[in-house]
Amino acid sequence: MLPTIFIIGGVSGMMFGGLHCLGWNVLFPRHAERILWRMASIGIACSSTLAALSLCLVAKYGSRWSFLWINIGIIGILYIFSRVTVIVLMFLSLRSLPPGAYDAVTWSRYIPHVTM
Repeated sequence: MLPTIFIIGGVSGMMFGGLHCLGWNVLFPRHAERILWRMASIGIACSSTLAALSLCLVAKYGSRWSFLWINIGIIGILYIFSRVTVIVLMFLSLRSLPPGAYDAVTWSRYIPHVTM
């Protein structure tokens, strides 16, 4: 039962990282930001899969292999670093929005709201 949960977690983490890989060709203002986005997206997708595989090995063979726990710790640090990188890059990309982002949407006049 437990390895099944780890496999489901690894696959869902890989899909989450794959969603970030959809922004592979997004034009960031700087080339370094684009490379960081790509590396972080791959890091998210791979680290969750590797962690799930390591946890399956720990569940199967027990905790007598201490290098698996070290492996899981390193993978966890990679995952956290990748997630923080993606979050920072998302906020940094707000500094250079296209001019159309500031246009008022047309559907907002059909929804009653309070204006000041």
